[in-house]
Amino acid sequence: MLRISHLSKSFGSNQVIKDLSIDIRQGDVTVLLGPSGCGKTTLLRCIDFLERAESGTLSFADGGAVEFATAAKKEIARCRRRFGFVFQNHNLFSNKTALENVTEGLIVARRIPKPEAVAIGREALARVGLANREDYYPNQLSGGQQQRVGIARAIAAKPDVILLDEPTSALDPELTGEVLDVMKALAEDGVTMLAVTHEMTFAQDVAKRIVFMDGGVIIEDSTPRAFFAKPREERARQFLKRLLPNYGEYTI
Repeated sequence: MLRISHLSKSFGSNQVIKDLSIDIRQGDVTVLLGPSGCGKTTLLRCIDFLERAESGTLSFADGGAVEFATAAKKEIARCRRRFGFVFQNHNLFSNKTALENVTEGLIVARRIPKPEAVAIGREALARVGLANREDYYPNQLSGGQQQRVGIARAIAAKPDVILLDEPTSALDPELTGEVLDVMKALAEDGVTMLAVTHEMTFAQDVAKRIVFMDGGVIIEDSTPRAFFAKPREERARQFLKRLLPNYGEYTI
């Protein structure tokens, strides 16, 4: 449903992504793995035009393609309508309630009438288990609840693809599970996701596809079973040994 072709992105003299191409299939949960600094987050941000790539094309199966480097504001706005983005650190408006955080983009950016936006927002909050928190402000919510509001905001717009950038990295371990449970439920509902995460259990149990990056390029692209059982590349094996202490005894 989505194709990124020959994407390159540099920060000064540091080329973070190098001529990268990837297809995202409808209904798949694709997990991006790799060491810090390998370009995973930059890839997500380029896809959503939060960073401007120097080259590459974004195209959709139902027609239409834009050049990352030259896309006009209207083209970027049309593309962003097809994505939901879940950030590491919630990015909620502190002066708005949970419901208002979910409905703000619907009302302002998408021009949805407020009563309709409120109904959509309440449905999205219920979907992430926060129906009884719609009038709470972010400082009245736990970190896990704030992140679930962020996920509700993303799904409320009914995007084609949800991009998740380390959605549990800022959470205490006891709060991580509630966010992962929401992500698992979305996967079971067939929501298409492209997620950067170091949650190996999620990657093993929920992902349909593992994409391993290093040095700004994709070096492995396979099923979770194949990747965790026997990655082809030594760099991937080193990565797994670091994150999975018993990796040498590990089977899937």
